[in-house]
Amino acid sequence: MTRHIRPATEDDIDALASISKASLAYAWSRQDFLDSIRNPQARIFLMEASGNRMDPVIAGYAVLYFAADEGEVTSVGVLPAVRRQGIGSAIMRELIAQSAALGVRSLYLEVRESNLPAQKLYASLGFAQVGIRPQFYESPREDAYIMKKSND
Repeated sequence: MTRHIRPATEDDIDALASISKASLAYAWSRQDFLDSIRNPQARIFLMEASGNRMDPVIAGYAVLYFAADEGEVTSVGVLPAVRRQGIGSAIMRELIAQSAALGVRSLYLEVRESNLPAQKLYASLGFAQVGIRPQFYESPREDAYIMKKSND
């Protein structure tokens, strides 16, 4: 299988919204993705995968918002059928590298208290828990761990 990470375009919105709906309890809308693509202080990185007579398919994405020297990862999603294949990790590594190139020194994100696989992934990429947002998530109601990574 061939994998390629690239910035998202407006042509990708339907696929991104579909992945978000399949991945998250509170999915992003098409408009959310469109707003991010059009925002000069946001980037969406996605992975296309293809091979074995398969046309390229968007397998996952990560959204970065940034201002001054801080950035926030606001949404990450991977198609359920291709999870645990390193897609989320690869996209996040690209996001981290690109954020550093943009001058971002500190990256933040929130993750559900119960989402142990995501917490493990983020920790493996250098994120550490720095706080808690009580009752941050809905469906179900749950705390969020705030995680931070320094781009040194």
